[in-house]
Amino acid sequence: MQDQAFVTLIFENREKFSEAAIGKLFEAFLANQEQVRKFIDALSEKLTTFGLEVNESGRDFVSTASDADLIVIDLFLGSEQADIDKKRSIEGLKEVLGRRPEKPPLVLLTSAHNNLLVLREEFRDGTGLLASGFRTIRKSEIVDEGRLEQLLFELTEHREDALKLWAFLKSWETGIVDALNRAQKQVRKLDLEDLSHVKQMLSSEGVPLGGYMVDIMDDVLTHELEADQGVIDAAIALNSVRATTFPPNTITGSKNTLEVVRKTLFTHNKRRQLDPVEGYPVSLGDVIAKSPAAGDDNAIKGTIFEADGERVFLVLTPACDLVREPPKAKRVLLLAGLFYDLDVQNFKQVAGGENTPVLDLGETKRGVVEWDFKHIETIDLESLSKLLADDGPCFLPARMKEHAAIALQQKLLSDLGRVGELKTMPTMFPIKCVVYYTNSKRELVELGTKLDGVLVVEKSARLAFDAVHRFEFLKEVRAAIDEAYQSSKDKLTRAIEPQALDTLFTKGIVYKPDKKPKPCTVPGEDKDVEVGKVIFNDSAAKTFSDPSQHQGSGLIFELTEGST
Repeated sequence: MQDQAFVTLIFENREKFSEAAIGKLFEAFLANQEQVRKFIDALSEKLTTFGLEVNESGRDFVSTASDADLIVIDLFLGSEQADIDKKRSIEGLKEVLGRRPEKPPLVLLTSAHNNLLVLREEFRDGTGLLASGFRTIRKSEIVDEGRLEQLLFELTEHREDALKLWAFLKSWETGIVDALNRAQKQVRKLDLEDLSHVKQMLSSEGVPLGGYMVDIMDDVLTHELEADQGVIDAAIALNSVRATTFPPNTITGSKNTLEVVRKTLFTHNKRRQLDPVEGYPVSLGDVIAKSPAAGDDNAIKGTIFEADGERVFLVLTPACDLVREPPKAKRVLLLAGLFYDLDVQNFKQVAGGENTPVLDLGETKRGVVEWDFKHIETIDLESLSKLLADDGPCFLPARMKEHAAIALQQKLLSDLGRVGELKTMPTMFPIKCVVYYTNSKRELVELGTKLDGVLVVEKSARLAFDAVHRFEFLKEVRAAIDEAYQSSKDKLTRAIEPQALDTLFTKGIVYKPDKKPKPCTVPGEDKDVEVGKVIFNDSAAKTFSDPSQHQGSGLIFELTEGST
């Protein structure tokens, strides 16, 4: 059974055997192939009507697909639907992408597997495709009116921008390798005699040689990456991305921009191993927090942490004043901040002020910090050393990168001027949504499809749902109109108009998270129209306990904050 050549030989010559001898051997396989054939014929017919030339290929598809503009690929290239069949699909497409790194094909991922929407994340990460470069469709959905057309439209509508992002990432991949090679040639010219001169220079500053050299190599590598013309050209091309035309949201559940943000703001904690052993136990940008193991408030009684709320402090004294023995600084300058668990409501609360959008206090506690420029503390070496002792009540969970720490320092000491700062990416929170409508008996009825979505929070918030659920939502709302309560029918009808669907599943609606229900409004012909209500982190049944409160509301979107 494991010898593919033998199995193929038997299959191709099966007519030469008696039915009794081999009839049952390929029965399941042939039945499955018959179903696959129906899917292929339906798909080929549709694609041909679009004016496309269609070619078919089996598991060894790499050479056939290398020049294709569109690849429709089965997630499991094998009858057993096993991991090896999935790996064959991923590895084959990865090879196709490797042969054409400048212009990847559009990809439509299909399967009869129930977990297709979950497995698409693994497919994206395994192949290296961008989510904007592929879509998913179940085999049974190929025949659905408008389904395939919509997916192809989404792929082609933003194709130009997707290629710009693809080119930038690819240029960065090759550019970083070339930059590393050039940087290595420069750094390798340094030898022991050079390090001796450097160490002698640093000795008067109290700065360790190892940490200094890591910083030097970082700067050299950055310089060489900036010198790569391919990276610069690809970055320039990103300037023309149509930011005002939103592509559909896809694979919302695995978005993790917060982790990218965190890595742009903080150094890795292992960097602290290169700190000087003399002077203060902190450096510029260090965050000081109460240790989770500190226990009750007696541990921080009489310290700078004795106050309401969960406080953290940011070290803003220049690093050079904190080293040597004795250090120049008599006291350390600290900026106070309040730490909140990271969720939509808390982020909304601090978004208007100066904040750091993501700070990890250990491995399991992630939050946002609101800095208070009216609250400044100073602390001496002895007091700080007691707080940060092995058995002390405080610890150092993170160290801000210099540019982020200096930006806060300059805002605090605004008389001394400002420096440029890197604007952080929008913060995205995955959400789950259950949709209800009111039937003719004034009962809340739940739609079958549970929507995934994302809440993008900047100064205002934007809510949009995963485009993969668009068609299920459309069909279920359309079916619900006939049995909906009379005063809700018009709102349900408006909700499935093309412009409304595009808003809900592509551009998103402007939404302010609140405990109270908010209107769900979408663009109409002359003005915005209301199609329903949005409830956040609460149940529809509890919010609208009286039927009169929801009978004319249209669609009720019950949002629940997902994992970050």
